[in-house]
Amino acid sequence: AELSESTSARQLQLASVMEERRSLEENLSVQRSQAAATRKKLEELRTAASGLQARHHSLSEVLSHRAYTAEGVKRLFTAIEKGGADFRPSGVLADFVEVEPSVEKAAEEFLHEELEYVVVNNWQEAGQGIQLLREDVDGRATFLVHPEAGSANHGAGRVEEIRSRAGVTGLLRDHVRLTNGLSDSPAGLLPRLGNCFLAADRDAAQSLATEFPDYYFLLPDGVSYHGHAVSGGKKTGSGPLQLKRELRELTRLMREKQAEVAAETESLNELDAGIAALAERLEAARATQQSQEKEVLALDHEARK
Repeated sequence: AELSESTSARQLQLASVMEERRSLEENLSVQRSQAAATRKKLEELRTAASGLQARHHSLSEVLSHRAYTAEGVKRLFTAIEKGGADFRPSGVLADFVEVEPSVEKAAEEFLHEELEYVVVNNWQEAGQGIQLLREDVDGRATFLVHPEAGSANHGAGRVEEIRSRAGVTGLLRDHVRLTNGLSDSPAGLLPRLGNCFLAADRDAAQSLATEFPDYYFLLPDGVSYHGHAVSGGKKTGSGPLQLKRELRELTRLMREKQAEVAAETESLNELDAGIAALAERLEAARATQQSQEKEVLALDHEARK
């Protein structure tokens, strides 16, 4: 009777351990599935982040080496980077310009020449740049001398009169911002920018251009009217404003993707730690089960004896 009672107690304990083991095995299987899914997602995120990083690096190279500029400007900066000149410009105007996305395409096409202006601090540097182009570098460039503080703002002209006309949707300069030291520049720094209006359609632009021949009227697709002249077409490749915007967007996406990678990595680490703990508990449960199975067998053998 005593052996039978002990055997029953051991069998109850064994059943409890076996149930615990089954529960641990199920939890471990679930955790491992979650870890596999997380690992796969993490790999996808890392691949995406790597792609963004490569594109970011490529755009940074294009912008830093000003690959979008005319040959003369590229040769000028190449000569400067090689250390062949004491001339040190501040950059090109594209480095100093930010445009609202709604007018980016039109502004980039209209200001394509101005965006390649080489920005210098004074007239002496402009002269050095021209001398460098004449003697050492084959090409041409336009130098924009940094305006002195307090420079007068000239050329308001008939701006307000034209702004109120039907077909005019705004003034381009209101959507363009100069940065990096040119933010306080006078409107006359870039005459074409100061005299450019945004037009609603071709008919309005044509009519206004012939009526106000000293001003420019720009359509959303980049076609501009000036007096009896119209300029437009298709530009191959992306311009600096689009590239800068894409670079900013890529920088934001990279930060977001890196945050996702960090979050998934932390989640995977937690899952791996949980799996290790469950595996340890499962191994202990298996050992306990084996021990109790031996004890039940021993008691059963003793009872038979």
